[in-house]
Formats: sequence, structure tokens, C-alpha cells
Amino acid sequence: MSDYPTLKQIQEAKEKLRSLIVETPAHPWHDPWLSDRIGHNTEVFVKLELLQVTGTFKPRGALNVMFNLDKSQLNRGVTTVSAGNHAIATAYASKVLGTTAKVVMPKNANPLRMQMARDLGAETDLADNPHNAFARVQQIEREEGRAFIHPFEGPLTLQGTGTAGLEFSKQVPKLDAMVLPIGGGGLCGGFAAALKQIWPEIQIYGVEPE
Repeated sequence: MSDYPTLKQIQEAKEKLRSLIVETPAHPWHDPWLSDRIGHNTEVFVKLELLQVTGTFKPRGALNVMFNLDKSQLNRGVTTVSAGNHAIATAYASKVLGTTAKVVMPKNANPLRMQMARDLGAETDLADNPHNAFARVQQIEREEGRAFIHPFEGPLTLQGTGTAGLEFSKQVPKLDAMVLPIGGGGLCGGFAAALKQIWPEIQIYGVEPE
């Protein structure tokens, strides 16, 4: 296996996900403030993953991981740790794949996001802090036999997030650069894997909070 998702793997993931996610649109971004800073001849496009099911890119990775669980694993259910978006995505994936989810969330997580996960059928388990949350997930894995759906790590996660990059490449002209947000790195890694194989000369910039 290569160190990064191949285009074939990303395309196969897209076919699996087709009926359970939406192909989000790309949109040209016209803004005088931005144009004054990067040049009026620079074209900018955005990928509107806020229109994805659950409102973020996260179901792409969660679903692709869960598609690769065997029947006995699915029957035991899944667990994860997240402050919001991934918890909601895992709850959605569990619902549509006919299994159960127990999501560990920090106590200070957004109450609306907690409720969204519950509305999709997940059981929420609250932890005092992120360190305790990961320890609690490991305990759930041991005691209940649930499969851990990592928020951002792993080749299957990147194959799933790479489907957004594959879509984007077909929606916009050849790009010189792509700017991506980084939390855990799952979105940037998947997007970069797809776009670098399609347009090898593209520059990828990951942006983190300072």
C-alpha cells in the first residue's frame, strides 16, 4: 500500500459514498477586499462543504471507514471522540448503515452539536477534557467491543476526504494553489492527495490557528 491514497482508491470510495452524501458545489468567489490583496486577475473558487449532509466534510471519512467494517463489527457498534462535527458525522453514518454509535464529547462542547448527534441516534458520553475523552473511548472499545472511528487519522479516512478533492478538480479550471484549513489534518491530507495526483504542480497550503 502506498503512503497516501491513490486516485483509484479515492474513486472507489466516491462510488461507495455516492448514495449517502451529496456532491457539493464549487463557487467562484468575488470580493473587492480580497481582490485588492491578491490581484484582480486572480480567480478564487470555494468548495461549499457546508452544504454536505450534517453540514461538514466529515461524513466522507466516517462513512468510508465504516464501509470497511465487517458485519460483526457493525453489529457491535462504533465509538469516537469529537467536539462536534465528527460526532455528528459518525452518528449519521451509524444511522444510515444500521448500527449504533457512542460518541465521547467534552463537557464544554456546543450544546447544539451534542443535540444534533443525539437526534441522529448517537449516545453521548461527556468527558472533562480531551485527554480524558480519548481514555474514555479506549475504555468503551475494550468493554463494549465497539470500533473506534478516528476523527482524522488513517488511510480510509483520507480516501473519504479525498473524494471532495476529486469532485473539486472536475468543477473548476486547473488550479495553481489550494488553501485548506487544518484541525487534525484529515481534510487537508485527503484533498492534497487527490489534487497533487491530478495536478502535480499545484501548491497546497494548510492553515492552522496560530
